[in-house]
Amino acid sequence: MEKFKVQEMIREELQKVLTHKESLHDGCAACHIIFSLKNKTGTSEQDCADALSEALTADPKLNEEFIEAIEKIHMIERNMGGTFALRERESKDAYLEAYFANVLEELRADTIKYSQHVVLRKLVLAYISLYLAQTIGVDYHAATEELYYLLRKTDSKNAQIDEIISKIQADQNHF
Repeated sequence: MEKFKVQEMIREELQKVLTHKESLHDGCAACHIIFSLKNKTGTSEQDCADALSEALTADPKLNEEFIEAIEKIHMIERNMGGTFALRERESKDAYLEAYFANVLEELRADTIKYSQHVVLRKLVLAYISLYLAQTIGVDYHAATEELYYLLRKTDSKNAQIDEIISKIQADQNHF
């Protein structure tokens, strides 16, 4: 896909969503843009997600417009995100950077205090929860609770998680 054409399609879809000419039905604005690209270009969802990421990386102004639209729809219009949504961009960036650093430090400390296996389990569970939240359309907390319900209900799921962690660790040892 040509970069400038993708950027223009993104801008068009953002405008439709922001002006409510295109209804999201409480769905994800970013996903809507990816699926719109998919429908317009006939390429795969993954290719469109990659194209969106590349377009936003290449065009800082579009990246700002995109995150402002996401915040407006997902935080302000849907009354989520509390005071974060009302902060100025610089304040949001400082907040995000601080928490980004905190998470990395927490993972490092957990690796030292517990083990690599514990940290990998935490990351795998977080990824599964995030994936569930995105695909079934619930918030992250609800998706995490659904995941824990599944893990408590079916012990074989814990074994599957342990198996993938062992494979990741084994693959990492080959490098």
